[in-house]
Amino acid sequence: MNWCGKQSFKKLWLLRTFCGLSLFAQLSFLNTAYAAHPLVSEDTGTQGVGGYQIEVNADWLKDEGVKSRVATATLTKGVLENLDTFINLPYTTSEPNGINDVSVGFKWRFFDADGFSVGLKPEYRFASGDQEKSLGDGRSGESLTLMTQYMWGRFTWLFNAGFEHHRYSDPAKNDESRKYIQKSSVAMLYAINDQWTALIDSGVKSHVSKQEKSDPQFVVLGLIHQVSDDLDLDIGYKKALNHTDIDKQIGMGMTYRFK
Repeated sequence: MNWCGKQSFKKLWLLRTFCGLSLFAQLSFLNTAYAAHPLVSEDTGTQGVGGYQIEVNADWLKDEGVKSRVATATLTKGVLENLDTFINLPYTTSEPNGINDVSVGFKWRFFDADGFSVGLKPEYRFASGDQEKSLGDGRSGESLTLMTQYMWGRFTWLFNAGFEHHRYSDPAKNDESRKYIQKSSVAMLYAINDQWTALIDSGVKSHVSKQEKSDPQFVVLGLIHQVSDDLDLDIGYKKALNHTDIDKQIGMGMTYRFK
């Protein structure tokens, strides 16, 4: 990375701004994939060489009468036209609060033709969250997601399939919990006009507990407002389709792109 002259000052200022926004938003953990908020499904889009993207969002959850507040932020950098690297900074704001397991990874779009594209998203999680406060697994883990995208007119369809590998430092939790979590989701986006996009997203993933036979299922409804070529605002509502997922979740987010 070139940190000399005016470019160095600009990048350093943007990095400090990102960190400030992250702290201001009290970043927290989302138990969904780190897709473009409010989506759970990940698209295959990348930032291009030298492109950066900052995503900051916050969510309010209610499950079995218990309310909590969460948020997250992700900094993405385009390395190649079809390859991004990213770091995800999570923080839980409701009690018990604290940082969760930070993750790094990359997104690689390896096929793109006639509106159809396919990519892979590997991710590595550090054991940065306090396992005793249920803010992390206590040990590092990995995940891998296969992403497909098809664009036709005003419609965009997304399909994801993947898995998460978890390791637990607590022996009891290690015995009770699944080590491999399978997940899949499908989404449809519709461009109402140049500024507004409506979306619906639905998916399922393995329950963490080995004893639970019903896997969590959900649906997400949302809107994305493109304020400018570089700035998006969004709002979404996530609802459980069965008793094992979080009852409901409302969130707002901001995405800013720059070079």
